[in-house]
Amino acid sequence: MKKILYLVLLCCIVFSLAACGNKEDSSIKDFESTLKLSQNKGHALKTTVDELNIEQLDELSNKETTDKNKREINQLQNDINNKLVPKMTAYEDSIKNIKASSEQAKSLKKSYRKTVEQQINALKELQTFVSLCNQSIKANEDILDYTRLFEKNRSKVEKNMDNASAAGSTTEVHILTKKLESNSRELKATAQKNVDTNNDKEAKAQIENDIMPLIESQIKDLNQTTISDSNVNAARKNTIEMYYSLQNYYETRKETITIGEKLDKIDYNKLPKNGKDLEQYEKPFEQELKEVE
Repeated sequence: MKKILYLVLLCCIVFSLAACGNKEDSSIKDFESTLKLSQNKGHALKTTVDELNIEQLDELSNKETTDKNKREINQLQNDINNKLVPKMTAYEDSIKNIKASSEQAKSLKKSYRKTVEQQINALKELQTFVSLCNQSIKANEDILDYTRLFEKNRSKVEKNMDNASAAGSTTEVHILTKKLESNSRELKATAQKNVDTNNDKEAKAQIENDIMPLIESQIKDLNQTTISDSNVNAARKNTIEMYYSLQNYYETRKETITIGEKLDKIDYNKLPKNGKDLEQYEKPFEQELKEVE
């Protein structure tokens, strides 16, 4: 009797183990079938990366900025935002539909999720890099515009002062000229410190704490100066406009430093330039899946 009970118990254990094994096999099969749908999204993503021709960044970043280069980098950013980002979102969302009912399948899904996250993060880093390149180009163009505007207003000031002198307002011309010469010397000395430093943090601090307050105080002083001659008054107004363009110049200069700092933190050589570059992140998961199969 005991022998019969033992055999029955043994059979139950065997059947139970077989059932568990079948359940595990079924769970892995469900995982793999739904995994393929997500991997298809990944393949579509890689294809889009290839189509964007990101390798052109190597050439564009090493060339002098031209209108053609600007258009190409701007177009690349638009393509990333409009074509690549939707594929990235679809790829990430596809993980939700992967079935994982067993512990083994859940472990595989976790590993796969990590793979996808690494790929997406690499592409987001690329997106950030291209965006910063465009911001840098725009900021440097603005600096040139503010420089031209400064020179334009300075030319107006000189013309106003010549007209005032010709009209006989020599006293007020002398007062404003001395004030502008003093301001120029003070600005030049303060700005030179900014030029001499190679430390970005110090350069930004000097702009914020020294240059900008100085320009603001000079604008305030000019506004409070009593002037009766219309030509000299026009010279004062154009000088203030000149100082405003100088303020904008240094604000944008500070912006270019910040952009440069952000670009320095990105290792360009590690950015994905094509779909194949994303495959390096898949190896750990592929090895784990291979061990299960």
